[in-house]
Amino acid sequence: MKQRPELVVFDIDGTLLATDAFWLDIGRSAVATVYRRHGIARDLPDDHRFLQAIGLPMTEFWLFVLPEDLHGLENEIELEAQGLEQIAFGKGLGAMYPGARQLLDDLHAAGTRLALASNCGRRYLDAFLDAFELRPIVDEAKCLDSPGISSKVDMVRDILVSTGARDAVMVGDRANDRESAIGNRIPFILFAGGFHAADIQENESVARDYSQLRALLLPESERE
Repeated sequence: MKQRPELVVFDIDGTLLATDAFWLDIGRSAVATVYRRHGIARDLPDDHRFLQAIGLPMTEFWLFVLPEDLHGLENEIELEAQGLEQIAFGKGLGAMYPGARQLLDDLHAAGTRLALASNCGRRYLDAFLDAFELRPIVDEAKCLDSPGISSKVDMVRDILVSTGARDAVMVGDRANDRESAIGNRIPFILFAGGFHAADIQENESVARDYSQLRALLLPESERE
């Protein structure tokens, strides 16, 4: 990228946040609690199944994770998980990828506007913003609970309208992040340094860590 973009929209899980480092325990605990409540003696979903699902909309997440015959428990399990998420963030659990916070601060200081677009719920989004004290530097934050939103394409479109940005970039690790960029005709950068990055497409901009992402988003003259 020859010049610093006016706006960068970031996905959260697997892009900014190393969700696998703390969320697997939350997912397993939520499922186990609901299984016990209903007297269900079944093995818990394996870690790989959880990791494949992280980043999906919540309407799809638990349907993907749970066996088909246990569909119907998804809302109850999600409520359990939300409570555990808030406790985890409150205790300072969870970490952003190395270099992520520094890049956000540097982009903000240089004048680039920052936004978040995540397939999470509002409580998770608010907990993330508060846990990492991001509200002072993030201009817009959208999730599936945001008014008028039904997809990540909608989130990015709403962010572009709200900010009036003409030069924007989407950074994410999933195919739906790529689709949100394509759907809004803005460049996409795949962050491939997370736990479940999408397959790399031909001629796609790719960052395998935050050093590479910094090189893509900041002109050489503005890098440390």
